[in-house]
Amino acid sequence: MASRRKSRRIAVQGLYGYDVGKMESDRIQTLDWVGSTETFDPSFARILIHGTLEHIAEIDALIEKHLDHWELSRLHRVDLAILRVSTYSLTFQNDIPTHVTIDEAVELAKEMSTDDAYRFINGVLDGIRKDTRDTDTP
Repeated sequence: MASRRKSRRIAVQGLYGYDVGKMESDRIQTLDWVGSTETFDPSFARILIHGTLEHIAEIDALIEKHLDHWELSRLHRVDLAILRVSTYSLTFQNDIPTHVTIDEAVELAKEMSTDDAYRFINGVLDGIRKDTRDTDTP
């Protein structure tokens, strides 16, 4: 698994801990909770975590806008964490191609969530992509 993919997974795990375990944002960003055997890019993971937490209200509003007949509160917490990190990337990391962000989110959903979650996440992120970077290729 590539270092950035692992960093994305770490960011998702941290945001899950923030949401479910009420882990403090400062503690999440220290990454001291990550196992010592993990090989990942800590600076990229911190960028994802910090950026997502800094813009969480805007990110949640974008996600909710693209939920058909759903509410944020009804989402699986893992799916929400994946959507948050990916929405941050789509919205604020213009140097990362949208297809990379969405593909990585789909792979994380396959690895970390329910069997059909990846389809749902793909659809929500594609709608966000169209709103935020419509001129970029999917």
